[in-house]
Amino acid sequence: MEISYTSEYIQLSNKELNELDIFVKDFIAILKQYFPYVIISGYVAILFGRNRSSEDIDVFIPQKKYDIFKKFWNKIQSEYECINAGNPKEAYTNYLMEHIPIRFSKKNEFIPNFEIKFPNSTLDEWTIKKKKKVLINSYELFISPLELQIPYKLYLGSEKDIEDARFLYQLFISYLNNDVLHSFNKKFKTERSFSNYIL
Repeated sequence: MEISYTSEYIQLSNKELNELDIFVKDFIAILKQYFPYVIISGYVAILFGRNRSSEDIDVFIPQKKYDIFKKFWNKIQSEYECINAGNPKEAYTNYLMEHIPIRFSKKNEFIPNFEIKFPNSTLDEWTIKKKKKVLINSYELFISPLELQIPYKLYLGSEKDIEDARFLYQLFISYLNNDVLHSFNKKFKTERSFSNYIL
């Protein structure tokens, strides 16, 4: 796999897709027909070659009217099922509008699954607005800005999350906006973790 970075996108060429990549690609192909989106958290590192598994893919979508969500729900039902809500009204009103994620998996399976949520803060909104395009072979995905992703992983603080942060930093060290990166380290109070684990 070859990686190239520009101000507009990250290009992954000759990437051999694994089962999780295919699951993400196929689900996003439907989701993007109805919602802008941004993928956050663990799958970002996996996408770029970090060798670990993940049971869920976390995604923000902007809040839209129920009718649009219902159309998405009806479309997705042919191949996927919501594993924590029984109908679109419940999923929208009792989960998404209450900032509780809903989860979709392939029918009759539990993992992997997509964890979808509406933004719940100005930072979540910023993540959607500033999402980074990734071109993978012949398709595209949108991910959280790496300058946010790295401090956020340090903030989560598990060994897996710290390794994700280190992997992303080492891979993209030459391209990161250090001012933005350090502003998020300050926001999450992860300056010490950044010095101890990343530098």
